[in-house]
Amino acid sequence: MVWETSYFSYAVRELPKGCQLCVKGEKLVLFTTGVCPRNCFYCPLSPWRRGDVVYANERPVKRIDDVIEEAMIQEAKGAGVTGGDPLARLDRTVEYIRALKENFGEDFHIHLYTTGALATKKNLEKLYDAGLDEIRFHPDLFNPNSKLFKVEIENIKNAFDFDWDIGGEIPSIPGQFEKMKWYAEFLDGLGAKFLNVNELEFSEVTLKTMLDMGYQPVSDESSAIKGSLELGLKLLEWGEENTSLSYHLCTAKLKDAVQLRNRLRKMAKNVAKPYMEVTEDGTLRFGIAEYDDLNELYEFLVEEAEVPEEWLYINREKSRIEMPEEVAVELAEAIEGDVRFFIVEEYPTWDRLEVERTPL
Repeated sequence: MVWETSYFSYAVRELPKGCQLCVKGEKLVLFTTGVCPRNCFYCPLSPWRRGDVVYANERPVKRIDDVIEEAMIQEAKGAGVTGGDPLARLDRTVEYIRALKENFGEDFHIHLYTTGALATKKNLEKLYDAGLDEIRFHPDLFNPNSKLFKVEIENIKNAFDFDWDIGGEIPSIPGQFEKMKWYAEFLDGLGAKFLNVNELEFSEVTLKTMLDMGYQPVSDESSAIKGSLELGLKLLEWGEENTSLSYHLCTAKLKDAVQLRNRLRKMAKNVAKPYMEVTEDGTLRFGIAEYDDLNELYEFLVEEAEVPEEWLYINREKSRIEMPEEVAVELAEAIEGDVRFFIVEEYPTWDRLEVERTPL
């Protein structure tokens, strides 16, 4: 039976362990390189992630300690290793997997996404020895005449020499039902555990290409592609009857409304300063004051307005003074002149993305 999860997704049988933790916001997203042997038309990577760069969630990684710190802030119970293709920088990927296991223990669950193009038996053995728990293959299914596709399909068979969970991960592309069925049958025949299907979405990078190819968004407010969800459900219904795989149809709503929100909540309570309020969505809400001379403004607020120093924080990087929301509201009413007061909401992520700003 296809069942709807409490996370706005759909499943047949049990969710893979990696998904069980991911939907709760308990998986660190470890991006070990943007390098990839393929160039899929639906790849959502931004231009600055298509090079040989490393990120832990939104944090640029310069050393392993950055990865460990980010996992601690998130209270992560595992990591999803992605790219690009993490096997394109195998030694680096292995080093990070090993470090996470050493710091957080064997129960820290790590899954990895790969095209399969570089999944030789020797490379897979390195990943397995480092402690990888689950591997997900995304072959060039929608270009099956390529030489790369044939290599990927053969390499997937190598994974079954090791004792880990093996599955597939593909987008649900309208018009590609037969190819998706073929891949499910292929995995099932090898003895894989699962096939994850992602609702197809466009990004700023892929929007023009997808529109030119005839794909349409479901609405003006959504990045999901029309027909993708329905096709995914059709595959799950077929797969339940014809294979023994577990299936998970991961929707666009799950990623935005559940997975990200749960991760933000965990991070917010660990990074919030005393003057910040953690909202229901996991954002940080507080007041700010902007002025040309921050030192002069700080001195005025402390000495003339008699604001306790512990309520104020000079953020020189963003050229502002931060404070509790209530204090900003009171000061905005009392102070005239060139000082500008706002209430802001930010993500508790490394980049502190501002999601809302209300002038006072």
